[in-house]
Amino acid sequence: MNHKVIIIGAGISGLALAIFLKKTGIECAVYENFPYKRVAGSSFRINKSGVHVMKELGIEDQVQENSHSADRMRILTTDDIEIASINLMQNSVFSRRSIYMQRSDLVEILMRQAELVGVEIHYNKKLTYFTQDASNITAYFEDGHQETGTLLVGADGLHSTVRNQLFPSHVLSYAKSWALYGIASFKDMNSDPIRQLMEGNELFYFTQNANFLASKSHPTHELNLSWQASGHQERKRSKEEFDFRNLDEIKSDLIQQYGEHGALSEIIQNSVQIIPKQIYCVEPIPSWSKGRAVVIGDAAHTINPNTGYGCSVALEDAMYLALMLQKHHYADALYYLEADRKERIRAIQSSLDIFDVSKGFDFSSGFDIGLFSGSKIDADYTIHWETEHQ
Repeated sequence: MNHKVIIIGAGISGLALAIFLKKTGIECAVYENFPYKRVAGSSFRINKSGVHVMKELGIEDQVQENSHSADRMRILTTDDIEIASINLMQNSVFSRRSIYMQRSDLVEILMRQAELVGVEIHYNKKLTYFTQDASNITAYFEDGHQETGTLLVGADGLHSTVRNQLFPSHVLSYAKSWALYGIASFKDMNSDPIRQLMEGNELFYFTQNANFLASKSHPTHELNLSWQASGHQERKRSKEEFDFRNLDEIKSDLIQQYGEHGALSEIIQNSVQIIPKQIYCVEPIPSWSKGRAVVIGDAAHTINPNTGYGCSVALEDAMYLALMLQKHHYADALYYLEADRKERIRAIQSSLDIFDVSKGFDFSSGFDIGLFSGSKIDADYTIHWETEHQ
């Protein structure tokens, strides 16, 4: 079946899908609401399943040059007392390792690859609604532009316009968690835990109802000490006391929470950018598709960032949808996408029931490694492009 796929969203899943569709010879174009702007401070872990997808995208070397892959994680108290040093059991092969990198670096790599393979990316195109019939689907944009294709993919994230039209009753709800994303330079920091970071270890601090993860996120950038903190909060904080706080106010709050001394305080005080984010999710939607419209990534299942799987899952979704569209009628492709992927998504989301890092850990009661056991996530989950699409 000949396709013309309209992709809404030029984020990670949208760009990855477009590149994979080009590999299969399927016509597509990407439409993005906003112009691209590099955002300093936003970083994330990408698990080995996601890194493998990057290899299949043809960007493995670029990712390796713009990311960091630690071999050990040191778990510390806020007083820099080491509770445990965990071997992350990383493979010697890069595409089988987990990594940490800055979001803008990954998006820019995907943008260059998309351009290289001939993907059309249209910015400042805000989708307002779409219509469909037995043969086609048409997207209508705020500027009056219309685009007709055989399939429309909502890769437009947490606030997805496509999902909102498909399932208007499924609205965002507060996930009882806040997050902060920061970035700093190693310059002028020299405490022992910071030296461990510079040498490649990750630092994971726990306190009651909060955690703080710090890692290198780039081999050479001056600003390559990235961190993210999250905490449990039953009642959402007001925008005035969280979202609208300036850099100095956020730093003051964090130092009050974590203490004025030690490596953690040093990292916070030297941060040049901190992005506050209150976590929202959508309850599972009845289906990821209706007719010729489908959602992937956060638009489909809003993976809680406390799982550490959001980026990896978005990449997996993109690859698997492209594989299914190459092999099957679109209706079957959309069915298999959901049928074959839903259990993995459920396992990742339920991992928070076993151990939600946003709730932190009170080490005054001792340390129980059993808290980390019992997950049903398949650690060896991999989608193989060559074997799947033959």
